[in-house]
Amino acid sequence: MPANDGTLSIALESDFQSLDPLRVSNMVERQVALAVMDPLFDIDSDGNVVPMLAESANTPDDGSTWHVALREGVRFHDDTPLDADAVVFNIERLRDPANACRCLPQLDNIASVRAVDPLTVEFIMHGPDAVLPALLADAPGLVLSPTAIRSDPNGIGTRPVGTGPFRLASWEPGHRVIVERNPGYWQPGKPHLQRVTFLPLPNEDSRQAALLAGDVDVIQSPHTRFSAQYADHDGYRLMTGKGLGSVFLMMNTRKPPFDDVRVRRAIAHATDRPTFVKALLQDQYPVSDSLLGPGSWAYTPVPGYPAYSPEQAKALLAEVGKPVSFEISVINSPFTALSAQALQQMWRDVGIETTIRQTEGARFMADAINHEFQMSMFRFVGRADPDLNLYRAFHSRYADGPSSNYTGYANPEMDALLEQGRATMERGERVRTYAKVSQLLASDVPYLFLFGTTLQTMMRANVDPGPNIPDGVLRLQDVRVQ
Repeated sequence: MPANDGTLSIALESDFQSLDPLRVSNMVERQVALAVMDPLFDIDSDGNVVPMLAESANTPDDGSTWHVALREGVRFHDDTPLDADAVVFNIERLRDPANACRCLPQLDNIASVRAVDPLTVEFIMHGPDAVLPALLADAPGLVLSPTAIRSDPNGIGTRPVGTGPFRLASWEPGHRVIVERNPGYWQPGKPHLQRVTFLPLPNEDSRQAALLAGDVDVIQSPHTRFSAQYADHDGYRLMTGKGLGSVFLMMNTRKPPFDDVRVRRAIAHATDRPTFVKALLQDQYPVSDSLLGPGSWAYTPVPGYPAYSPEQAKALLAEVGKPVSFEISVINSPFTALSAQALQQMWRDVGIETTIRQTEGARFMADAINHEFQMSMFRFVGRADPDLNLYRAFHSRYADGPSSNYTGYANPEMDALLEQGRATMERGERVRTYAKVSQLLASDVPYLFLFGTTLQTMMRANVDPGPNIPDGVLRLQDVRVQ
């Protein structure tokens, strides 16, 4: 097959409404967004932040000021030049509260941004900040053409104009998105494909059937039984990333019964996590003890994480001295329903009664943001820097009102550790700080970690997926089809 002449079809695990960086947050949106938009930075197969549209990021002081140098000669799909003014325009658009960016809380440590010269952007932070390059490897670093935004600010989400390896060719909502090769891409010789088609297929059986029938080349998030069956099959290959996040049970620390830490610890001791992972996931995902996945450079094992012990669970419940019952909320899917039923039985064995509430996606997220739940089963795929995983989830400044501190958790010791982790530039010291964070979470148990998000992608054997990035997203400029 000639170079740059292959085609690829990818079955996504859900549909999505917009590719505007104002709205991009989950893995599905990132998979499509990264086809048409390059970020300022990216992450490599070891989870390290690496340059992309930016050539470098340097701080002349303690991280309170950052200078981001851009690549020369990069142009958007509409031939608008990528320069410092374009980046400033995009960042200011995200920072404007009127635009209600999903990423707005992540940007709260940026005091100002300006163009120093045509290819240098200066960020002034509210305080020392080691996180900015990793932040710019996430949705806030995705850059759109200012010309296109000004021309159609309301339509840019479905007609994005980036600098990426592919240009948007067509979008049939709920059905398919087609992107075609960008002949002027700034990375020589890339992409290796002429066209990529994205098909949202929320039903995992449908995705798997489409792969077996040859209707698609790649599927996201196959069932573990399916991936176990076909991982060693001659016609298919399985890619499993190390993962940056985890799946966990959130316990609302502001509502009974989880306002009592003894109940939270009892739940931890009553949950046989290794058996759960073996029975429901065929041991294909690692048992988790942290919000940081094994693909994160900051991950360290957590000594003394609450182990399965019905005896300890019963002793703690005896201290509480009253019956414990609650509702567990899960997103509406067969796997989460089965998971909740398995957990329900484990907890019943120590005298805890639960009811299961299945909720559709938008309501599930709204309930989490507004703290309208007792316990909730949640997946967080993780980010490149531990601060982006932990700070807004557990800092007390986000404990009240709608926020991503879903559990309302507040602990002054945790606040101090999170501030220290953000402000420290030396990586080894940061690793030690976040190890203390994970240890404190193991003691206070606002989250009970179940398993790591080592996201799986199954594909036909003739697909070369390129580097295995721990966020589970294919970098399509590197994908080849033989």
